[in-house]
Amino acid sequence: MSGSIDIVGLGPGDPGLLTRQAWERLASAPEVYLRTRQHPCVGALPNGPAYHSFDACYQEHTSFEDVYAEIATRVMALGRRGQGVVYAVPGDPAFGETTVQLIRAQAKAEGIPVRLFAGVSFVEPTCHALGCDPFDGLQIADGTLLAGR
Repeated sequence: MSGSIDIVGLGPGDPGLLTRQAWERLASAPEVYLRTRQHPCVGALPNGPAYHSFDACYQEHTSFEDVYAEIATRVMALGRRGQGVVYAVPGDPAFGETTVQLIRAQAKAEGIPVRLFAGVSFVEPTCHALGCDPFDGLQIADGTLLAGR
């Protein structure tokens, strides 16, 4: 099967925190699919690629679970193309990104290669702002999973 999926982390919002590896992958792509344009660094991304977003999915569905499933389905369809797809997400793609988890599982089942381009997650700048060490008992929970409890 041809195709591929490159997933790029956009970092926590400050364009200065976008990794060099992420910047270079974005700059070299003819087109980039953003999980959302509602991210502070989108306006500072490299010129050249055509940027598309999945923002409409947030209006089409009433739950994040459905939004993320729809985005993952669309990214998978794009990834099956010969040229593959570059998909960009806030933060780090391996940290708290439901769409990435869904895409990775499906891509593995279909034999489509996935590459992750790391980004700074929200944890580091949050800890800097709070003056805390994450190894000193930090616990992180997904608020969407706690809503019904």
